[in-house]
Amino acid sequence: MTLVELKSERLIYRTLTLNDVTESYLSWLNDPDVNQYLEIRHISHNIENCRHFVETINLDDSQHLLGIFWFEDKNLGQLHIGNIKLGFINQYHLRGQLSLFIGEKRFWGKGLGTEAIRTVTQWGFDSLGLDKIEAGCYEDNLSSLRCFLKVGYQVEGFFRSHVVLNGQRKGSFWLGVLPHELI
Repeated sequence: MTLVELKSERLIYRTLTLNDVTESYLSWLNDPDVNQYLEIRHISHNIENCRHFVETINLDDSQHLLGIFWFEDKNLGQLHIGNIKLGFINQYHLRGQLSLFIGEKRFWGKGLGTEAIRTVTQWGFDSLGLDKIEAGCYEDNLSSLRCFLKVGYQVEGFFRSHVVLNGQRKGSFWLGVLPHELI
């Protein structure tokens, strides 16, 4: 397992560890507001299956699961507010897929998703040598779509009636960015 630590203007990103699997983290995964656009919403989460997920991902060289941490101050330290993953890395085609969520609702709407996407995408190009990074989002998840578009991702496709959300069939966007397109 390669340990990663990155910094941006307001955030620190580091390889998620078993110590980060807390009751607070677990509450995000089981919160319908937080997980409404995540495929993980279909499972009931507990400490054991979360720890197993983190362990499994950390053993896979094609996945980088990073915690997103708000850096509060020297005395208070870091607050885990979400996760971002650069995964499904294909070494032959030099591409990967980015996904993220901000679990701490008080940090929603502050541009942190955009900041995280930009930072981890740049790291994927610079440190991992990727030539393309992709992402997907449900058609109703306009906040996520805007975040990706702000940093240079482009819509490469739209899958009609691709997912079920709240009992209704919905489409989903597929986006991608190349190194020279990153804003």
